[in-house]
Amino acid sequence: MVALLVLATFVGFIIVDYLLHREKYRLPVAEPVPPSESAPAPVVAGVALPDPLNYHPGHTWALQRGHGRIRIGVDEFAASLLGRVQRIEGPPVGRWLRQGEKGWTVITEHGEAAMVAPVEGEIVAVNERVLEDPSLITRDPYGEGWLYEVYSPDAQVSLRNLLNGALARRWMEWAVTELRQALAPQAFATALDGGRLQPELGLQLDRERWRQLTRRFFLT
Repeated sequence: MVALLVLATFVGFIIVDYLLHREKYRLPVAEPVPPSESAPAPVVAGVALPDPLNYHPGHTWALQRGHGRIRIGVDEFAASLLGRVQRIEGPPVGRWLRQGEKGWTVITEHGEAAMVAPVEGEIVAVNERVLEDPSLITRDPYGEGWLYEVYSPDAQVSLRNLLNGALARRWMEWAVTELRQALAPQAFATALDGGRLQPELGLQLDRERWRQLTRRFFLT
């Protein structure tokens, strides 16, 4: 009986201590590591496709960063098709983005290409480095080339509407196959560099063909 009373008292002290100092018992939540800082991304049909990301069929991506914040940008397929980016025109901090609707416009040597927002939410940060050096989109679309961070009250709902894992890989294979069919066999062959889609494929297209393909693949 005495042993049980001692044990009960000990457990009681632990419970009281936890209630008074629960912060010290809370395990830290790891923030997602940007793809450029983690292991090399898998390559699907010549296009890098990092696993932690979620993809919109309009070739934009979203990365959950915790507490409702989501970082967004364009995927490597889109960055290649855009060609040489001159500047980005988009909404400022505080503006609300709607999933699947126009989020920003990319200005290139061939013209303007509208791109859709992959998630719903309020813009809370703009990547000023990309505004100063738009070539980051082509050089590092999943890392330094990110565009916005948004706060999404329904982040999980937005992310459930996107592609990831095996489904994202099948989608990218389909997109590259469609691009192969849209281009002449020789043109597509020159678009590959060691099995990878060239960083500025869009430069090889004439203005009208570029306009057709960007609208087709970016769903705009």
